[in-house]
Amino acid sequence: MTKSKIIRYRDLEPQWHVPGAKEPGFMRWLISWVGGPAGYVNPNKDVAEISQEAVVGLMSLPVGQRQKGLHYHSVAEIYVVLKGEFEGFDGTNKTHHAGPMDCVYIPAGVPHGVRNCGAEDCELIWIHDGIEPVGTSVYFMDGVVPADYHTPDEISVIRFLDLEPSFAAPRAKEVGLIRWLVNWVAGPAGHDNYNPDVAAVSDKVAIGMTVLQPAQKSVPHAHVDAEIYVVMRGKALINLGGPNEEIKKLDGVYIPGGNSHSIRNHGEEPLYLLWVHEKPQKSGSTAYY
Repeated sequence: MTKSKIIRYRDLEPQWHVPGAKEPGFMRWLISWVGGPAGYVNPNKDVAEISQEAVVGLMSLPVGQRQKGLHYHSVAEIYVVLKGEFEGFDGTNKTHHAGPMDCVYIPAGVPHGVRNCGAEDCELIWIHDGIEPVGTSVYFMDGVVPADYHTPDEISVIRFLDLEPSFAAPRAKEVGLIRWLVNWVAGPAGHDNYNPDVAAVSDKVAIGMTVLQPAQKSVPHAHVDAEIYVVMRGKALINLGGPNEEIKKLDGVYIPGGNSHSIRNHGEEPLYLLWVHEKPQKSGSTAYY
C-alpha cells in the first residue's frame, strides 16, 4: 500500500513562473502540495506529491495586483479563499466577488482572471479537477476574448455564509469527537454531500472543510480514493498509521485511498481543515474504525 505523505509548507518554494507574475501590477506566486507528473502542471514538482487525478496549490496575490489578462484551462479550476478579497472576471463583462472561505468554481474552457480588491494580500487555494499538460492553458494577455470564442459555461460562487455546518458524519455529536463539515463541491446524487442544496456538483472531485474545536478529534477512517488535506487555520496531530505527527497552517497531507487516518486538535483555537477527494465518494463507502 502506498504511504501517506505530509507536504510541509516550509519546503515549498514560491514560484513566479506564470505569465506576467514578475511585473508590477500583476505580481503573484504559486506553490503546489499535489501536482501532476513530469510534463504536467506542478509548480513544486520536486517536493509535491504526484497525482494522476488532481492538483492542489496556493496562489498569493498581493495588494494592488491582479492576474494579467484572462486565461482558461482544459480542466475545471476551483478557488477557495483563505484571506483577502478579490474581484473576478469571465471575459463576457460579468464580474463576481469572493472573500474568506468563499469558493469560486470555474468550468473548463471558461476564460477568467482575478484582481485583489481588498486592503490585504489575498491568498487562495486552487484546485484543478484533473491534471493538465504544461502549455495547455490559453492566455489572452490583453484581456480580450476573441469574438468567435464560445464560452462553454458560467462561473459560480459558493458562499461560505450559505453553507450550513453539518454534524452528519459518524459520531460527530459525541463529546471528544465533535466536528462539523461543509461541502463547496460534491458529487452527484448518491455521493457524500453535506450541503446538497448549495454545493457545486462535480463528477471528478469533492472539496470541503472539517472544523474541529480544541481537544476534539476525528474518527479514524479510510476513503476509497485519495484525500488531500490542507491546514487553513490552527494546528493538529495527525495519525497516518504510525506515531502522531504535527501539522500546522498551510501544511498539506496526501492520503492514498484505503489508508486509515485520524486527526486531533491539540491547539488552542479551532482547526479549519480543507479536504479534497480526488473522486467524489459514494455514500456509505468510507470505512470508519
